Amino acid sequence: MRAVISALFAVIAVLLFTCVRCYAQEPDFGKESLYDALPEEAREMLDESGITPDGGAGSVGIGEILRAIGDAFAENADKPLKMFAAVTAVILLSAVLAGASDAAGMNSGVYGLVTSAAAAAVISAYLADITETAQTAFNAASDFMLVYVPVMAGVTAAGGHTASAAVFSSVTLTAIQVLSRLISSAVIPLTSCIIGITAAGSIDPELHLDRLCDGIKKFVVWGLGLIMTLFLGILSVQSMITASADGAAMKTLKFAVSSAVPIVGGAVSDALNTVSGSLILLRSGIGGFGIAAGVCVMLPAFAAAVSCKFLLFAAGVVSDLFGCETAGRMIRSGENAMTVVLAALACVFTFITVSSGILLAFCRS
Repeated sequence: MRAVISALFAVIAVLLFTCVRCYAQEPDFGKESLYDALPEEAREMLDESGITPDGGAGSVGIGEILRAIGDAFAENADKPLKMFAAVTAVILLSAVLAGASDAAGMNSGVYGLVTSAAAAAVISAYLADITETAQTAFNAASDFMLVYVPVMAGVTAAGGHTASAAVFSSVTLTAIQVLSRLISSAVIPLTSCIIGITAAGSIDPELHLDRLCDGIKKFVVWGLGLIMTLFLGILSVQSMITASADGAAMKTLKFAVSSAVPIVGGAVSDALNTVSGSLILLRSGIGGFGIAAGVCVMLPAFAAAVSCKFLLFAAGVVSDLFGCETAGRMIRSGENAMTVVLAALACVFTFITVSSGILLAFCRS
């Protein structure tokens, strides 16, 4: 009997020693690869804020967030300001020439065409730079998600939520690929089409092509919103179902281990709870890091687009004050183009944020 007890204690000691050897080093799950998937500017913003995959974004205060937003707008408002100055100069020059031609009894209709062409050239040149910045942000977000989603799903599966991890991985990767392909092949090219259609409509205002541009803007905005709502709805419903199933399976496993394994069953069950709690903290840190990384990737392009839209609105006010209707139509078309870009940016960022939040909310145990 004494020999049996001694052998049992020896087995327990070996098991405990093995567990210590196995869990002495925290699993990485590919966390370091998250940094490599980000552009240099986003990495610098995260380092300055002290955001890491281990700690998440919980230590960032509201002051640091507001300061980062202000810095982003200050760094990306240069080109929109130049565009505003150039468009305003075109409006003022057109108003002076139109007034001089009216005083001389000359036909001022040609000045409207020249003004429209000049405004279209200026606005198109600056919008091309902003849409290129947005396209770069979309590509960076897509590349980051291809790394972030498997890491997040791996940590979730290691914590016992295998079905939830599978749903999150499949739905999120599919949605990101669909959105990335749609934005690159359709949404971004439509911004140039809006400017071109308005410029063509300036030659003959009776065509009323402005309504076509408004229709394109509404179609794109509603289409992106519908696609995002569809994927988020699927992810929410499936996560709700799989989280309940995973939770029940985990409780059954803990009960079985605690009841079936003699002597050390309770200790093993407590060890499972400890490991599960550690993985929850790790998943929360990676989820917070992913959301913060999405902000850092999208913020420069978002700041540039918002600045451009606001200054185009200001230029539209100037054109109305001087009665320059042709330039006003081009400016409104530029606003429509920026609305499309902002809708695409908001759609991608919202999906990154909400999909991570859904996983964190439903897999809390």
